[in-house]
Amino acid sequence: MAFPVGISLVLGNSRYDSHVRRLRVSLSLLPGVNSAVAVMPSTVPFSASPGESAQIGLTAGDSTETVLTGTIKAVERTLTAIAVTVSDGSADLHACRPAATYEGQNSGQILQALAGDTGLPTGRIDANLDLAAYVVEQNRTAGEHAALLARLSGCLAFVSSGNELSAPKISDSADCALRYGRDILVYQVQERKKDRPDLAAIGNGPAGSGSAPDALRQTVVSLPSNAQPPGAKMRWLPYAFLRTPSAASDAGDALNGEAGRGLSRAEGHCLLNPELRLGSVLEISDAPDGLSPGPWIVTGIVHEVRPSGRSRTIFRGQSAGGGGLAGLAGGLLSS
Repeated sequence: MAFPVGISLVLGNSRYDSHVRRLRVSLSLLPGVNSAVAVMPSTVPFSASPGESAQIGLTAGDSTETVLTGTIKAVERTLTAIAVTVSDGSADLHACRPAATYEGQNSGQILQALAGDTGLPTGRIDANLDLAAYVVEQNRTAGEHAALLARLSGCLAFVSSGNELSAPKISDSADCALRYGRDILVYQVQERKKDRPDLAAIGNGPAGSGSAPDALRQTVVSLPSNAQPPGAKMRWLPYAFLRTPSAASDAGDALNGEAGRGLSRAEGHCLLNPELRLGSVLEISDAPDGLSPGPWIVTGIVHEVRPSGRSRTIFRGQSAGGGGLAGLAGGLLSS
């Protein structure tokens, strides 16, 4: 099946459509960095410089979508080609190591503050973990702090195609589908048996809420107090900023949900699909027997485009159901 494929590359004040020889766009959850490399002939009139605005759109059939909005990070010239590297706010989050303390703010409000520190607008933020205080220390980048806060809140963290920090709740309902035999070129599934202990997020407190007067009072009792003792079947993960039983319990549920989703993973190559988004929930229809159709939470996307050759989209995902199957089957996927 063949359909028209196109590139719209806006660099500074100039637009390049038919000039691009090849393009690779790589998208991932935080703390990963979204980036793209576009290669053009050296004879193309080109005046854009690092730091100028950039936007990349892709066309596949009747669908045209923006897949990356950001700035030019680097320009490389050779005798035969010009290679332009573009990235978005995820690169700014990666480069920033803020030092601040937030009191009386939930995880979503802290995510908005982290975005504001790098001049990044925010999109949908569902994270609302109750925190009395959170120290943004410089051992982590802003992107790593954002990923941690979203993870403990049961959310995904990524920078969207519109260059907005987003942290939506994880969904188990499919919102898009690809058909095996029509859209899918390669498809492999890995299902692992659970062989690691459950996880408990252990805080220190306790207090009834993050805004309670005693929320920062130290105690010698673990939080939550009913946590199963650590051992062969339980691993404690300390997070001193968890100060209420509900926050510790919610964070523990989020960690175990993440571990369960990671037991089932999928990777697929399909015809170029610019509509596929990070955090979307994907199902594979008409999957062959023995290959799970999902649903899969999309955690990574690569668009490879050659207007005069083969173009494809590669996606990686984890189970949207919260747990893997008890066997080990399918192809081996990179972690």
